[in-house]
Amino acid sequence: MLLTLDEIAIKHGTDKATYHPGRAHAYTPVYEKFFEPIRELPLKFLEIGVGGGESMRTWLEYFPNAKIFGIDIVSKTNPWNTVHMAPDPRYKFVCGSQSDPTFWKCFAVDYGVDWDVIVDDGGHQSDQIIISFEGMWPHVKSGGLYCIEDLGVAYGEGSVFIPKGWPNHMAFIMDRLNDINLFSNDLESLHFSNELAIMRKA
Repeated sequence: MLLTLDEIAIKHGTDKATYHPGRAHAYTPVYEKFFEPIRELPLKFLEIGVGGGESMRTWLEYFPNAKIFGIDIVSKTNPWNTVHMAPDPRYKFVCGSQSDPTFWKCFAVDYGVDWDVIVDDGGHQSDQIIISFEGMWPHVKSGGLYCIEDLGVAYGEGSVFIPKGWPNHMAFIMDRLNDINLFSNDLESLHFSNELAIMRKA
């Protein structure tokens, strides 16, 4: 019997699960509704933010036929963020800054423009979230998903996650919701749950 995404996530220690010794964000039950129908497909899956590789191990086990990419500005602290030391043949680590538009242009050239799923669990700052979205949303396949986590940091007076001169990233995402209602665009749907937004490409 196949394990659920949450069971796999708990096993690998990611805080996306419903249990974590630190803080459990409980994204996995929401993700499973979107991911279960595509679980067996040969996906191209990207997560921004690698850390200790907990999420990467989760995705590799849950999606047995997917190619998993991880991006982080931090490198060489563990096998999951070290180039040429991939712990799994279906995993590729790329070191780079998500707040650098040039990095995203180069990434698309090097690794393709046909992404099935992108998850932003990076630095959570509004500039990072907006630059990453603007760099990679055009390269998500029709029907593909773009997910942004930990949206709670967008709230609070003077949040350090909203650098001076940048809009609040929740306002940026809400503008996308307005696009669905008011304009013809490439966003089919926008799902919100606690601290998580999931956008489906038209």
